[in-house]
Amino acid sequence: MDCLFAFVGSLAGKAVEYAVEPTARQLSYLVKPRSKFQNLRGKVKDLKEARQRMQQSVEEANRKGEVIFDDVQSWLEAVNEKISKLDSTQTEANEKISKLEATQTKANEKISEDAATQLQKDEENATKCFVGFCPNFKSRYQLSRKADKEASDITQLLAKKEAFKEVSYRPAIEAIDTIRPDELYEAFESRSGAFDEVMTALEDDRVSIIGVYGMGGVGKTTLVKEVAGRAKVKLSFDEVVLVTIKQEPNEMNIQKEIAEKLGMTISEKNIDKRAARLRARLEKVNRVLVILDDIWDFLDIRELGIPSAVQHKGCKILITSRKLVVLKLMGSQKSLPIDVLKEDEAWNLFMNVAAPIAERSDVQSTAMKVAQKCAGLPLAITTVAKALKHKENLYEWEDALERLKPSEINYRGISGAVYSALEMSYTYLESEEHKYTFLLCSIMGHDAVIEDLLKYCRGLSNDSSNKKKYIVAACVYFMALTRWKKCGTEC
Repeated sequence: MDCLFAFVGSLAGKAVEYAVEPTARQLSYLVKPRSKFQNLRGKVKDLKEARQRMQQSVEEANRKGEVIFDDVQSWLEAVNEKISKLDSTQTEANEKISKLEATQTKANEKISEDAATQLQKDEENATKCFVGFCPNFKSRYQLSRKADKEASDITQLLAKKEAFKEVSYRPAIEAIDTIRPDELYEAFESRSGAFDEVMTALEDDRVSIIGVYGMGGVGKTTLVKEVAGRAKVKLSFDEVVLVTIKQEPNEMNIQKEIAEKLGMTISEKNIDKRAARLRARLEKVNRVLVILDDIWDFLDIRELGIPSAVQHKGCKILITSRKLVVLKLMGSQKSLPIDVLKEDEAWNLFMNVAAPIAERSDVQSTAMKVAQKCAGLPLAITTVAKALKHKENLYEWEDALERLKPSEINYRGISGAVYSALEMSYTYLESEEHKYTFLLCSIMGHDAVIEDLLKYCRGLSNDSSNKKKYIVAACVYFMALTRWKKCGTEC
């Protein structure tokens, strides 16, 4: 029996608790309206300060090129909407107060001071609440309850903000986004055959290594860049990576560049461990194309960490070189030659770069001879055309024609036409600073790091000519010595 009484008493206690607590809350809307609105005002202040801090974080992330998380963006939108709504309500309440105060002023002018005081007390007792004038208890209750709910919503928004660990993230850069397409690329007839064969070979499951060869400046890099862009879209490759191999390749640097373009970081110092990490990453990709551009000598791609066809059937390798023998040593299963442009193709390319001056009647015949001197090599054509596109005098074009005499220099596969074109473009540089910078770039190899170039050029400004020459000579000697130490007596 005692247990029964205890159980009933417990139920009764709970019933009273559940009944009293809501009742007390409802009564508070009538008897404590001021505290509700004071609480709301404090919450609004906290929310505005939190929004300001969040907006500053978002602006900083945007400056860094980062992407804002969707939930952070949604939070800001919800906060802006909430604050705008509350500000609008406050404005409306202030307008009501102003109107009532104006009415009160007029009334005070018409009645005695005692009557006015009594009227004001009556109005306050009957209608006044914190932010406006409530005509009755029902309005007082509704506004107080609304203030309590708004404060509760703001509390939830503030709690949600505290749950954000990060505001933004660095977007993953696709490897294909790092490949800059050649704006001057045209699907010339002399190129379309090789291009189509490369695309066909990439679809052939029996071919894993494809090679493209031809003399320097013939357009191998331009071709494979176009292949890279098309392969991603038309052949559904998940990843496309292009890496330029320097004349004296550093395997660890090549691994680092491939890894960076895949969005990963390799911290291991051992080259075999680095290769294993890189191979594991590439094997996770269903279809991947790795382009190794401008290989001069045999390079063991397995040691780099690029998987073979046996290890990963979805991995294709595209190689460019100046020599067919290098492609054979690399295991190319399909080697395609790239020849010079036809005469009409060469002239069209030259015109695309040097127009409209090259089209002028007094210049055109000389311009055509200049284009012919470039021997159908796209690199020579674009280099010369860019150097001459702003030369408006005929004698300048005739001088260029004279300078483009075939050079007897043949430096490791660089044709005389390309050498003459580069030499002429160097001569046409307008300032000594540009010439010194050109020389520095020429010995820094492919894709020179801008930070390094700035270091080497730092002493070129506001300096005497002799000192500039000394600085350039010192840089050339230093980098040449560094290369000699790296590659030993074989260089």
